[in-house]
Amino acid sequence: MRNPRAKSRMIATAAVFGALYFVLRSLPNPIPFLFQMIGISGRFTAGDFLLTTIALVAGLWGGILSVFVGSVLAYPISGPLFLGLDFLPGVVNVLVAGLILENHRRIAQAVYITVLLLFLASPYSLLFGYSYVPYAWLHIVALAVLLSPVISRVPEWIIRKDNRQLAAIAVLAFIGTMAQHLTGGLLFELTVGLVQGNSPSILRNDWGVIFWLYPTERFLITAISTVISVGLIRSMAKLRM
Repeated sequence: MRNPRAKSRMIATAAVFGALYFVLRSLPNPIPFLFQMIGISGRFTAGDFLLTTIALVAGLWGGILSVFVGSVLAYPISGPLFLGLDFLPGVVNVLVAGLILENHRRIAQAVYITVLLLFLASPYSLLFGYSYVPYAWLHIVALAVLLSPVISRVPEWIIRKDNRQLAAIAVLAFIGTMAQHLTGGLLFELTVGLVQGNSPSILRNDWGVIFWLYPTERFLITAISTVISVGLIRSMAKLRM
């Protein structure tokens, strides 16, 4: 970042992806039933499929800038749902992925654990979905992956052109989207719970419905994000050659 040319390149890349992210956040809901938010008049957008690519191409700071700018630009079209903080889930996604790519995995782990603990400690959260299955079971699986030795290999595998590259990008997409989901959940609780004055029991009913939906939604986002990222990175590599 101290190199003026590198800084200019980062800003240019962030501007391009910020504009693209703005367009995708402004598009209609790609799968209305699956990607409709429960308990609030809102929706997930096609922009969620681009976040892993943004982290890979724009880098840590460029990616954060892209998501922030693209989100804010989309406010007049889609409208902010979470007190103007709608950019935070996407930013956390790119932040965690970018830290992993830059070999700052300890910081990435600390960020993820902090967000997970905040969600679990919130009185508005549902600790157990049904029986003794934790609501955040898939988020805990993502944490286990994040704490595993494979994370240290992700930056190395990204530059390969085989199945290890595919696996590394899938890991980034999975961990990033789960961190994003936790952050969005906290914003949902802040807006619908604290600000709108709804009781914790009402939100827990919503979480009970989401418990069955979010794994399919997150796996689908992970799969599509991986396909897009792998395709773009390999195409860019061929262009350089």
